[in-house]
Amino acid sequence: MKVFMKVLRKVKTICPFCMKKIDGSLLQKTDCVVLYRDCHEHGPTEIVLSNNPIFYAELDRFYFEVLKKGSSKGRITNYWVVATSQCQMQCDYCQVNVAEHFFENMNRMDFDKIIQLCKGAKLTLSGGEPTLHQDIFYFFRNAARLKRCAQLATNGVRLSDENFCRLLKEANLKEVRISYEMLDTEHEELADFKKWMGKKSVALKYLEKGHFNVSLSPTIFKGINESLLLETLEYAKTRPFVKEISVNGFSWVGGGANRDRAEMIMPDEMVDVICRVFNVQDRESIFTLQKALFIFLQLVNIKLCMYTQIMIFVRRNGKLELFVDYFNMKRMKRALKWWERFSNAPRHVQFITFGLAMAFSMKPKAILLSRAILNMIAANIFAIDFSKYPHDLLPVVLNTNCSVLTADEEVSKQCMSGVIVKINNKLIRSSSTVLLIGREMEKFNLEKFTSDLEVLTS
Repeated sequence: MKVFMKVLRKVKTICPFCMKKIDGSLLQKTDCVVLYRDCHEHGPTEIVLSNNPIFYAELDRFYFEVLKKGSSKGRITNYWVVATSQCQMQCDYCQVNVAEHFFENMNRMDFDKIIQLCKGAKLTLSGGEPTLHQDIFYFFRNAARLKRCAQLATNGVRLSDENFCRLLKEANLKEVRISYEMLDTEHEELADFKKWMGKKSVALKYLEKGHFNVSLSPTIFKGINESLLLETLEYAKTRPFVKEISVNGFSWVGGGANRDRAEMIMPDEMVDVICRVFNVQDRESIFTLQKALFIFLQLVNIKLCMYTQIMIFVRRNGKLELFVDYFNMKRMKRALKWWERFSNAPRHVQFITFGLAMAFSMKPKAILLSRAILNMIAANIFAIDFSKYPHDLLPVVLNTNCSVLTADEEVSKQCMSGVIVKINNKLIRSSSTVLLIGREMEKFNLEKFTSDLEVLTS
């Protein structure tokens, strides 16, 4: 039985049944932390955020009290350019739910405006399925001409055509993010995901052959395909063309709202799955590293929301090693507690003290990674350019896309993901949180989510 211990924070949230804004609480229980709400019409509901209550509570305190993330801080480093509603897969769990056509297809003039105005951030062409857009090559050629960091987010189906991959290469595309729901087609219980996996597997072979830089993006459903996390790590460990793994937990939004809410998995639950296989004895060490990453990203003015967790692996002799094994994590814990004294100091003082804290925490063997770490830092300071990531390091970003089930107004302010869509013949720029949750609220005729969105103008 999960026994209530204490309230960590009061939150502004949303009832998942009527979509009305209500008050809620972040509760720490004996064996978990939950987001709890009690709608006067539909009663109480809760969703588990973590099964590590003490460590998660401390991370929440650090994030909101020390780093003061209750307000919008930092810059968005990636904008999803939703270019088309076309998609050959038509997945029933699609968070965009392209079948509803709530946004319009973009044209060359739209691409020109976006590439011209959105400086200093990566542009990820997405949809729908962007490889079905007639001007896909035009987009990447122009982005390269203006020296914009650009990425293709695709289901990979059209990339099973080697000639299509060649044309993308000629258009100066460097980065490809490919989504999938399974790798091992022997899983009989995953029959719904098998239809397209053959083409995706071929696409991965052509991407490797074409020397593309690839981000693997598995979609994880709780109780269904958590093993995909481990299969993805196994696939990536000896393939340096895989520069990162960007995991999406199934999100109960869009078409996904028709599925069982229990399938939604939080990032810390996904970390638990990985830690069990890698025999992580000190679970607190992963939370301590997360603190350090939060500090670094704040110092370089990059948003990262509380619902995202990052693990880093080291490729060494055909195996994956945990990044935390290169540090004395007990010393890092003490060092970050010391750093808190300087959290309100001028930025240069924070930088210096953070560097001292990290140096104090390093084991001698961490010297082997010094060049790789510096290269990773440089690749993240301006835009998240994973094509420049060193092959020694494999970052794994675990994220659950925004949903009314996890709605927390304070977390939403730090949404790290921007999105650009075309609605009523206007280019609209927003955060993913505002767009996805606002769209669900509009279905209940509660408010027009487009009223609060920024129109992209020259």
